[in-house]
Amino acid sequence: MSINIDPEKFAELVLQSNPSKSEDAEDIAKEALELYVNAYRLAERYAQLSSNALDTCEVLKEVKQTDLLLSK
Repeated sequence: MSINIDPEKFAELVLQSNPSKSEDAEDIAKEALELYVNAYRLAERYAQLSSNALDTCEVLKEVKQTDLLLSK
């Protein structure tokens, strides 16, 4: 049995749970955008993997190994 995670809600929760420590508005926006996109894509990847698997544990192992290739 897999768990259904809404990527948008997940990304919003991750963003709310990890406030920026920067004081510069532009840096805060960049950090927030990067964090949101990473969280959203990770949730999408989980959903994609879980639709093809029966065991959530196996899906989580696969997601942990996922490289989203978002960094420069």
